Amino acid sequence: MNLRIIKNKITGRTISCILVIAAIILFSGCIEDSVNNVSLSPTSTATGIATPTLEITPTPTPTITPVPTPNETVTPISDNTVKIAAFNIQVFGITKASKPEVMDTLAKIIRTYDVVAVQEIRDQSQTSLPLLVTYVNENSSQYDFVVSERLGRTSSKEQYAYIYNTQTIELTGTPHTYPEPTGTDPFHRQPYITSFRTPNGNFDAVLITIHTDPDEATEEINTLDDVVEYAQIEYPGEQDFIVMGDLNADGSYFNEDSASDMSSTEYVWIIDNSQDTTTKSTNYTYDRIILTDTSDYAGDCGVFRFDTEYGLNYTETVAVSDHYPVYAVFWIDRDDDNSSASTDVPAENESNQTMSSTVQITDLSLDDEWVKITNTGNSSISLTGWELKDEGDKFTYTFPSFSLESRSTVTVHTEEGTNTATELYWGSGRSIWNNDGDTASLYDINGNLVDQREG
Repeated sequence: MNLRIIKNKITGRTISCILVIAAIILFSGCIEDSVNNVSLSPTSTATGIATPTLEITPTPTPTITPVPTPNETVTPISDNTVKIAAFNIQVFGITKASKPEVMDTLAKIIRTYDVVAVQEIRDQSQTSLPLLVTYVNENSSQYDFVVSERLGRTSSKEQYAYIYNTQTIELTGTPHTYPEPTGTDPFHRQPYITSFRTPNGNFDAVLITIHTDPDEATEEINTLDDVVEYAQIEYPGEQDFIVMGDLNADGSYFNEDSASDMSSTEYVWIIDNSQDTTTKSTNYTYDRIILTDTSDYAGDCGVFRFDTEYGLNYTETVAVSDHYPVYAVFWIDRDDDNSSASTDVPAENESNQTMSSTVQITDLSLDDEWVKITNTGNSSISLTGWELKDEGDKFTYTFPSFSLESRSTVTVHTEEGTNTATELYWGSGRSIWNNDGDTASLYDINGNLVDQREG
């Protein structure tokens, strides 16, 4: 009988202990879900038995570290083209920036292009954009950015930005928002303007990005013609102005088939009405790219469907944005305007350079002893009497009677040969170009430096 009583007591105590332990576990689990950084630490008692007590420590501000995708395939950017895109990232702020999988996708998208005009940055803390560029550069890329002031008529402000690959393109203009004429307020968010050029080749352009207000999209789109006219005054001689961004140019916001100030023959809408730039079930061409000159446009443009490219489902796609990026590709060696005077910084010792010439040295082979010279303009140019010199002017080749046709290239060989429309021969009888490094300089008939290329 006594044994049974003792046994029952032991059993009761065992059950009680189990219930207490279970309660502690359940209780600690609830605290873990609701309070960050909760830990259990033992506290000594008079009996020497450690009794678990809850210890709550303050939660530090989390640091978001970019997580590279190990098997990422970055779309290569061609050596003779530049890819420019516009992307509304949709309410881009600290909430979206706190999601590594979203930021990783955004970084991959941006690395596909040389320049990306970003719209709808909403971040009063000003931390999300620098963090995004950190993600972009995680794979040793070298992108930089410029960003506008916070814009908008209401408390909900937005910013624009240009994120660009410093290895393939250079910022040349002073980024600024369109100064609305005194007494007017045509834009909820004034367009953001700057200029870029490629360090190789002769491509340069003025970029104008905008996110129109949906309720006033028609009025704002029509006023973009004034913005282009302003930019043309700011960049005299430039012919390449690219208007891009989320124009809300479709649906109930804008009649894409109606006449407007931006539908004149001065503008080419290369993202046309047939495209769908939205990631949801809607089918609208809200996002656009509009050109004032197509001479260096490579004929390649479109909508980058990153969900298909990266195998994302619908939920993953709309977490990134409700817009797809739109893009266009341009040749870097076919620019035929004289924009250098306004957007380029003249190189040292080039004060006599003919900045308006469309003739360029496009390649130099020190080993094979030849120089390629290209006419990027729309008409032939006489090179008769022009001179090609090496570094230090030790050797000089004077062009015979010769005209270089529009969009054509001539190769000047050091060796002897028979001249043709595409091949000229120096006939020097010896090597001209120093294999350890040399510079080819091209001068017009008046002795003005037209172009230089190092090899």
